[in-house]
Amino acid sequence: MANRSYLYSLSNQPKSYSDRPESISGLSEWPYSIPFTYRALMSGNPKLCASLVSDGFEDDSPDNKTQLYAISSDFEAGFARLKKFVEMLRFISKDIKDLPDSMLNETLKFLQKPKNRYLLLETIELDCMDESEESVLRGYVESEIIACREAGAAIDALPEDPKVSADIVKRVTENNSESTLSPFYGLQFNGKFDNVESEPPLGLYWSDVLYYELESKKEFEDSLE
Repeated sequence: MANRSYLYSLSNQPKSYSDRPESISGLSEWPYSIPFTYRALMSGNPKLCASLVSDGFEDDSPDNKTQLYAISSDFEAGFARLKKFVEMLRFISKDIKDLPDSMLNETLKFLQKPKNRYLLLETIELDCMDESEESVLRGYVESEIIACREAGAAIDALPEDPKVSADIVKRVTENNSESTLSPFYGLQFNGKFDNVESEPPLGLYWSDVLYYELESKKEFEDSLE
């Protein structure tokens, strides 16, 4: 396993491994972590869904496969929150050499391309690093759903003025005393903003091509023939 989290846009909310979308495209992947941008994007009514990466483990019995889960959410609601966060980030990034305004522009430009209605966040590789019990794995995904909701609520709680919001967020990243805004705690507004050890990283890498190129409905059905 590559031990990454994977983010996709797709046209449905999978009820099972075989419940494939008509269209699906990659958005981003991240090693050993789930970036804050993923949680912001996934904050639009996130809910438990079936994983499309795998329908169980290799050593499972065909009649008793481990149910693996992922997270589905609404794209537009999450993207609106991410845009608010990015506009705030512009004021902070002026002091970060490796975070030029052009990187933020590219983030919005990439995500503003025509996308599907829903998002899919796959965390199974991270969840399986030290666990294989189905109930525990489900608990990990449910905890991440809570983290996504809290990230969205934190962005909603910020003032509309991005400069004022920037001052608030910079303070919270160093002091976790404001519970409503605590999802911002730990963000690195320096050269380490996307380092592996940052928790959480900002997450400003986007690509259509991911390690797992998930099959659409047609591709999945063709593979069964």
